[in-house]
Amino acid sequence: MAEPVGVGLIGCGAIGTSVVEAFTRGEVPGARLRAVYDRDRKRAEAVASLLQPPVTVAPDVTTLLQTEGLHLVVEAASQQAVHEYGAHVLGAGCDLLILSVGALLEPPGSQLPELAAQSGRRLYIPSGGVVGIDGLKAAAYRGEVETVILTTRKHPSVLAPEALMERLHLHPSDIREPMLVYEGPACEAVRHFPANINVAATLSLAGIGPERTLVRIIADPRLTINVHEIYVRGSFGEISITVSNHTHPQNPRTSLLAVLSVLATLREICHAGIHLGT
Repeated sequence: MAEPVGVGLIGCGAIGTSVVEAFTRGEVPGARLRAVYDRDRKRAEAVASLLQPPVTVAPDVTTLLQTEGLHLVVEAASQQAVHEYGAHVLGAGCDLLILSVGALLEPPGSQLPELAAQSGRRLYIPSGGVVGIDGLKAAAYRGEVETVILTTRKHPSVLAPEALMERLHLHPSDIREPMLVYEGPACEAVRHFPANINVAATLSLAGIGPERTLVRIIADPRLTINVHEIYVRGSFGEISITVSNHTHPQNPRTSLLAVLSVLATLREICHAGIHLGT
């Protein structure tokens, strides 16, 4: 029997907790959670105790990377965490699964793909809260894509209040009808809304790049779900998709589908047999 893939976790918030809960239910066959880290040690200890016996709580990322049998690190923290720790993870000989994908659109995160290639490691990017990534990758394989547009609709309360104040001089509670709060390239969208629009980074990496991928963000106080509309056009044809996501019960800024995509990616990495999708 093959040795289980040793997994480390950076970030023990809502998504990180969901990942650990999946391990407690045996939903990631072929993998074993080895250690967790969070800047809030009490939060890390609470998450670690979900498993019996509890997994190691690392005092810092350096210690986490020294854990015996570690092969893969899951980042479930923030873009800042990717910038701070990404190169160290790859340098320690581990692969890296990234949730805060927007970090890959500007330095030092943008240097990680090349660093991974040089070191023979892999970066894994789950599809997150959208679908159609495999079709977009296939269409873009030979430059067959001309246009990619993402229109995201969310309740104002789950958008970054500091971004709304800076751009529009509005508090989320001031928005009482649907309002376009951002329109522009993906590279700027993930900078202004780092916790809300990682799907824009994922689409841009799969398709025509962050400068050419157009993003529209609409704050809609009528919504109780997150909605992503994706339009792709090229010589291959057209793709038009609408995804209506229920939010994560512990974190309304993200979707339940985003968490499920992380777990599906982990399972894909860690088991032999059929691998579906492009």
